[in-house]
Amino acid sequence: MGETWEQTEQSPDFLSVSEIDIVPSVPAFLILNVMREQVIQVVEQYLDAVRRNDASALPLHPDAVCEFPTNTYRSAASFQQGLDQFARIMKSIDVIRLIVDGEHCVAILNIETVFGPIPFAEHIHVANGEVVSIRGYCDPRPMLGGPKSSA
Repeated sequence: MGETWEQTEQSPDFLSVSEIDIVPSVPAFLILNVMREQVIQVVEQYLDAVRRNDASALPLHPDAVCEFPTNTYRSAASFQQGLDQFARIMKSIDVIRLIVDGEHCVAILNIETVFGPIPFAEHIHVANGEVVSIRGYCDPRPMLGGPKSSA
């Protein structure tokens, strides 16, 4: 009883919720904390890749579904193609907060664009070290008015 779990070379890098049941000697809070940190790591990798317009660094599952107010991408390949279009309007992304619950993360963001600042939220589902789905929420009205000119 009183055994503790240590990460070894044979330990999985990422644990899924279903794997918690097969590691009974590990306190659930420890596994959930490790999972939380892993989800944050994947989300930060995703956001960094978007900031840098680096499609090859996106930690997306090949069948990821990414839905946003202006587009839906039904695979990692289609999201990667759309990233270049987004990079043309995006100036910066500031993370306000990451809220994690199991395999799910909500990223509260401020995205500075050619249209001005756009408050944004993304519900990101991570499983086995990959983003499997994203649902983005924002008010698209600033984008409908066209780019702001520099004055």
